[in-house]
Amino acid sequence: MSRSRHKQALVVGIAGGTGCGKSELAVSLLEALHPHATLISQDWYYRDRSGVSKAEEANLNFDRPGAIDNALLRRHLLTLKAFEAVEAPRYDYATHRRLPLAVPVAPAPVILLEGILILHDARLRELLDLSVFIDAPPDVRLMRRIRRDCSRRGISVEETLRLYETFARPMHERFVQPSARHATLVWNQLTDRRFSSRLKAHIQKLLPK
Repeated sequence: MSRSRHKQALVVGIAGGTGCGKSELAVSLLEALHPHATLISQDWYYRDRSGVSKAEEANLNFDRPGAIDNALLRRHLLTLKAFEAVEAPRYDYATHRRLPLAVPVAPAPVILLEGILILHDARLRELLDLSVFIDAPPDVRLMRRIRRDCSRRGISVEETLRLYETFARPMHERFVQPSARHATLVWNQLTDRRFSSRLKAHIQKLLPK
């Protein structure tokens, strides 16, 4: 499979609420399309909050649009679309800061972008060639978030529930769920078991021969 230098990469957006399975779908596509795909996560672009006090830390809302540096993310997407590498930021959820060592992201014919709010931002949407919104029930998403936070982010069940009730659920209803109307495809995850394989085949057909 080859590409011409003048052609831009195909950007596939994967959106949906916390715990809906965005990362799993993105990794599945990445593996299926290897070596013709690269992955970038909106979560990497959280703004540095290392300077906040302990009292302020409890009120940090990571589910609102302003918590993410979408301007930097957009610049990196434009660079990747032009087949140039970027140094993406890394975020430490335990300390709420960006780590000094960046994540090198190599260009590829397909850029997989995943994040809860990528369809909310109009300037990000205009860079997407194809987008998916994963629709999963709130209780399923909450269970998955609890497992993820406890096993991978070092967050207790009590704190996950507090964050979900205080921030994630209201922000989902206000910003995330309404953004589904901008998606090319909406995947009802619990009823459509073959969506992932159909999506992989569809993307492969869009790649230059």
